[in-house]
Amino acid sequence: MTGHGASRDYVVTEIPVELLFTELDVRSARTDHLIQSFTDRWYEHHLQYADISIMRLVPHRELYRYFGEEPGAAPDAYLDWYEQIHATRGITPLMSGTELLNQRRMEYDNMRSELLSGPDFFFDYPVKARWNPSGYFNIVDGHHRACFLYCLGFRRIPVRIPLQDYPVWLHSAAAADVEQTMKDQQRTLIYTPILNPRFYGMHSERDETYPTRLDHIARFLGPEKLKGRSVLDIGCNIGYYARHFVREGADVTGVEPDPDHHTLLHKLNTMERTAFSVITERFEESEAVQQYDIGLLLTVFYHIMKDPEACRRFLAQLDRSVCGLLFWESGDAIESEKKMLLENTGFKHYEKLADTFGTGKYRELGVFRKA
Repeated sequence: MTGHGASRDYVVTEIPVELLFTELDVRSARTDHLIQSFTDRWYEHHLQYADISIMRLVPHRELYRYFGEEPGAAPDAYLDWYEQIHATRGITPLMSGTELLNQRRMEYDNMRSELLSGPDFFFDYPVKARWNPSGYFNIVDGHHRACFLYCLGFRRIPVRIPLQDYPVWLHSAAAADVEQTMKDQQRTLIYTPILNPRFYGMHSERDETYPTRLDHIARFLGPEKLKGRSVLDIGCNIGYYARHFVREGADVTGVEPDPDHHTLLHKLNTMERTAFSVITERFEESEAVQQYDIGLLLTVFYHIMKDPEACRRFLAQLDRSVCGLLFWESGDAIESEKKMLLENTGFKHYEKLADTFGTGKYRELGVFRKA
């Protein structure tokens, strides 16, 4: 067994941040009887942050971004969360906001100090989580530790999981199938991370270093539930982003005409226990494309923008199919690409999310909205 530590009933291992989600809501977990002074108001507030990626656990994330002196970060969301978990049950908080921040700051400093001598403290006192059949882990205990490490740039977090969950997550037979497919395709480099220990040693071209494009997108989305929302990932490559939105509960369609990419993504979907529809035609030529709430267009449009006819059809299809938000990353002609999108579609509002760099190009990540 390859976990860092094991007993008869659990394993401590490193779980990718992409697979760490907040606790299940207490009614689904059948733990509501453990909540002191349970009320419907408390439950409604609790649902806001239940079963979402820790990347979108706004109160805790913003607290540690604030302590880490990241630009624009503030503790307000955390202080409001703390107040609400008490006020919604008619309970007086044990600490004032100032006292709470002082305590959390002391804990932050202590954890930073522990890291100076290595990660052993976090393996000795790991986050605790359980496997969710939808392809990720729900934290049972340790939201603060998980967000602390996440905001320091850790892409894998020490987590204690039940022993029976470990082989389910490893999915060894499916992982071997992925490995064989990559050998058959003679892949020595991957574009985005593969979230399985068998592939931890593989370097990916993108999304390895905090804050990644996915981190910026998660920050923009906030804690809003994505269950039932429809997402179109145009040029989904091997499916990293599509699978993430599936885990968040969205109904996802990927577009990927490259046969090697969509062969591998199907193998990865099996291994990671996720599934989404895949269109294998070129986006601008496909009649299978429908309408979607959210679109992803990451480093795709610049490949065809110099072909006038293909560009015209692409933009018309994009305008028809994406009805709400469009997350976009440019090629190296940032302003030209942005101008074409704004002038030839119904996307009239744009917000820059970050300057990015990938595959040798300086790029821009942002989000377009329709009026």
